[in-house]
Amino acid sequence: MATLIERVQKVLEEEFSCKEILLESAGRGKVDGWIISKSFDGLSGLERQQKIHRLFGQYFNEKDRRRILTIFTITPLEKKILIDEDANGVEMPSMKKALFTSKRTTTTRRAHDGVRNKQSLIGLSARAERG
Repeated sequence: MATLIERVQKVLEEEFSCKEILLESAGRGKVDGWIISKSFDGLSGLERQQKIHRLFGQYFNEKDRRRILTIFTITPLEKKILIDEDANGVEMPSMKKALFTSKRTTTTRRAHDGVRNKQSLIGLSARAERG
């Protein structure tokens, strides 16, 4: 039988045109992670999470849904701004490495920092799109 991580991975891959999915064990059979997909373009954070929760509601029972913690939803442009480059286009490999480390605490802390800075991200995204 497939693990919860494998089943979540499969559902996300089938539903979204994903650039990248990173899932990891959060201990005690729980899962958290990231999904980077163009399908989140134009959606608010709430709309993105509702989309994920509806999807999981279709494929997982209540017990399994409680074991799926936070799945951060990111667009490719947001990834580029948050992880690959700073606002001036300078590559930031150390930040990228820290964000995608297998240590859950680092990933979660960095992700929450990104969520808190959402207004800054929106401004950066708009400037990046204008070129």
